[in-house]
Amino acid sequence: MTGNTKSLKIAMIILAAGESKRMGRIKQILPWKNSTLLEHVIEQGHAATVDDVFVVLGANIQSILNKIDQKNITIINNQKWQEGMGTSIACAMHYFKKNSLYYDAALIVLADQPLLDSMHYNILIDNYIKSNNKIVSTQINSGEGVPAVFDRKYFSELSTLDQDFGAKKIIAANVQDNYTINSGVSHVDIDTIEIYCSLFKKYGR
Repeated sequence: MTGNTKSLKIAMIILAAGESKRMGRIKQILPWKNSTLLEHVIEQGHAATVDDVFVVLGANIQSILNKIDQKNITIINNQKWQEGMGTSIACAMHYFKKNSLYYDAALIVLADQPLLDSMHYNILIDNYIKSNNKIVSTQINSGEGVPAVFDRKYFSELSTLDQDFGAKKIIAANVQDNYTINSGVSHVDIDTIEIYCSLFKKYGR
């Protein structure tokens, strides 16, 4: 991890608390390249221009911790994970506040987007630094979503998210503040075992 050109402090938050019910197995620790889906995203985070990497876990937390390298990351345990992805984002924001951690912005990513790498993360961050936009999001199919950089002006709003309303809710409500970068990939989220197997054969070996 390295600092960035304007000495802004940026946290990376990896959302990995879900149960992966549609997968029928623990998605976060499925094989990907030389490690797992989650570890691959962590590695991409360390290669990006962020200062610290946080991983929000919830379901199957012990099984996941037993399978990943916890060096140079901070684990946040979302005990409300069953209420949806929004609670993981809020949990991270509350963790920052509780521990008096200051960041100028947060890059929020998902653990099941292995085709989006450190280069894409850095494009988001660079656009945030060099523009007046307080949100820089990723074009996914017909909408905008994560990975996305949120300026700290949105931390309070992010801390109020609950249920299954994720960062898209904040982006949609603040379109005037948002700049969107095309992801450049057709398959972003790995939601089913069929998608995983197809992408693993092409990219994950």
